[in-house]
Amino acid sequence: MPHGPDDRPNRPFTLVVCGSCRGESDGDEVMESLRKAVQGSSHGVLVSTGCLGKLLDCRRRHGLYAAVQPCAADRRPSGPVARLGPIATVADAEALSAWLRRGMPDDDTLPGRLRAVLSPAGAAHLN
Repeated sequence: MPHGPDDRPNRPFTLVVCGSCRGESDGDEVMESLRKAVQGSSHGVLVSTGCLGKLLDCRRRHGLYAAVQPCAADRRPSGPVARLGPIATVADAEALSAWLRRGMPDDDTLPGRLRAVLSPAGAAHLN
């Protein structure tokens, strides 16, 4: 993983977190952990938004849901969106943070429990 001059990971990403579906998770502590992960990156951006229900099946289990997309430093997307959640505990947020620091590799280092299910509304319909 390339690092910037201050030894922070420099693979840009945009992390979009649903701010309305926290449920019974450790929501505030989890958000703070995610903020620290983004602050620890050279080009990470954290966006808190309303429900991501059209992208994620976030009503199944309690916790924060998010989507992250690698991008260029000018914010142009450079890879596929990863759907995340539920992120219910600080340990979940720390596992996600470690994955972000490693550059979001597609090597199963992100625990399966943190990979969210696609919303039925977002899935293609077959005849």
